[in-house]
Amino acid sequence: MVPARSDRGDVGDAKLGDVKSELCARIDQLERDFRLLSLGELGRRADAVRHIAFANGLSPVAGLASGLCEALASGGRGATIHPYIEGMRDAVCSDRQDAATANSFLAAVSVRLAG
Repeated sequence: MVPARSDRGDVGDAKLGDVKSELCARIDQLERDFRLLSLGELGRRADAVRHIAFANGLSPVAGLASGLCEALASGGRGATIHPYIEGMRDAVCSDRQDAATANSFLAAVSVRLAG
């Protein structure tokens, strides 16, 4: 069966657009609230981003969210968070969502963290 199309494109494209909007809102909220939240709560919110991204085939976002979870678990905060948030924002907008692209985004975050 062929999926129905709307005036704005394929049904899957509309759903993916909604998912990307949800992820952007969650990423923005992480950035806005990270100073107020415990490391545990930050980790839970980053893991929620990871889960949504993974479930929708957004590998670069999922990989970055996972990296942020690992950084938070090892006590990271402050300067550690911003490169991941910036990377996740960029990854949500990326047209490529494969493993190689995920690795590229993770490498870019590593470079930002190194310095």
